[in-house]
Amino acid sequence: MRASPISRLPTKRTDARVTRLLSAWRDIRIVGKALWINTALFLGLLVVGAGVMRIRGCYPQASFLELVVDTFHMSHLERVVEPGDGVVPSVLTFVVPLLTIAILGEGALRVARVYLQRGERREEWDRMVAETFSKHTVICGVGELGRAVFQRLIAVDPNAEIVLVDTRPGVLAEHGHTAPNVSHLQGDMTVLETLKAAQCQEASLIILASGNDAFNLEAGFKALQLNAEAEIWIRLYRSGLASVMDLRTKPNVHFFSPYERAAEALAEHVASTGSDPHSS
Repeated sequence: MRASPISRLPTKRTDARVTRLLSAWRDIRIVGKALWINTALFLGLLVVGAGVMRIRGCYPQASFLELVVDTFHMSHLERVVEPGDGVVPSVLTFVVPLLTIAILGEGALRVARVYLQRGERREEWDRMVAETFSKHTVICGVGELGRAVFQRLIAVDPNAEIVLVDTRPGVLAEHGHTAPNVSHLQGDMTVLETLKAAQCQEASLIILASGNDAFNLEAGFKALQLNAEAEIWIRLYRSGLASVMDLRTKPNVHFFSPYERAAEALAEHVASTGSDPHSS
């Protein structure tokens, strides 16, 4: 008996909630990673402030950790200086909050601007999304073959992290895919910075699927420079080109021709059904 549409509603609602939770978790990861430099600079400011007070002999009875805590209190305008403490703590009480606002405020404003305007600043947001991926798949060239590979990978594992690289805008919109585990970077696959932005250095699988053999070979060579451990698949119309590249000696680099694969499949089908190619 086929389930009624009403019985399927809870499942759809559950899937929607899961998707929203995954999106929220992805956004938290993106924001956290985007702010790590500012956080590191702030921690450095606390250490420097404590170091200055230690060198200048302020609070000789306090441990270095206690001086770091005092600098932290200074950063949010909490008074820790008492009369007779000297010039250095008084100056730090004024300087540390200003530097804190500059360091943390810049990061917060930058990330908030990109996050709130991620529809208009899509390219920058997608790059931030890609930076959170590791052990993921990168597909360069999202034409007919690239699209088919992408759809097959998503069908096998809907939660697979995938970065699509193509010169055309709106690739995800074309496929109607809005899941948080897929990112699209609009860029040239032969440019090293584009491959770095796609996190090829962290990927486990890289597929070069454009319709241009030269582009695929060049991008494959650069991807191998970035990540010598990833499985790299390079599409070639003229499979003989692979023989002129040293990439043949790399066990993790594979070349494939869709025409040869199609011809092999057709020949096997014809052989399995007899000599008549029109038989079914």
